[in-house]
Amino acid sequence: MEQWYDKEEDILGIRLKAEDYWKSVELPNGIVIDLSKEGNIIGMEIFNASKLLLGDAKKVIESSESLS
Repeated sequence: MEQWYDKEEDILGIRLKAEDYWKSVELPNGIVIDLSKEGNIIGMEIFNASKLLLGDAKKVIESSESLS
């Protein structure tokens, strides 16, 4: 698993598996799910992450590799 955070854009990215990308599904809450050709979830991007993740969940942002 790999995670990154773009502070300037406030996007948290999480890569779960190294499989071939097929497509992304955008959810109404600002989360984008990346799917493999086999239909597995291989990653996600969370937009406005600092507003969506509060409390202990915000530690994920703090521990992520910064892109900016």
